[in-house]
Amino acid sequence: MNIKRKKFPVALAIIILFSVVYGSVKIGKSISIRNQKLEIISGNKKEISNLKLEIDNLNSELENSSSTDFVEKVAREDLGMVKPREVIYVDKNKEKDSKINKYDNNKSEDLK
Repeated sequence: MNIKRKKFPVALAIIILFSVVYGSVKIGKSISIRNQKLEIISGNKKEISNLKLEIDNLNSELENSSSTDFVEKVAREDLGMVKPREVIYVDKNKEKDSKINKYDNNKSEDLK
């Protein structure tokens, strides 16, 4: 009683092996592309939330723009205006010290 076993065709085994390898490569590439797109989406979501916060801040600033405190703040800080008979004192030594400190910081960074 000799039972003959059929041999599995080599060509079919090669085709199956090639298909498995090809599918694995394609799945790996699609996973990496998916991860890249998810990173882009998360970055965009962060940017959107930052922009929404900025919009809210600007809206609140716009609502407060008609108040006299806001007008005075802008006039003093941005335009350099002063009230009548008000005297502004400027400490020249403070400006020199800050310039010297900036120079020293730049010099120490160059040495690194």
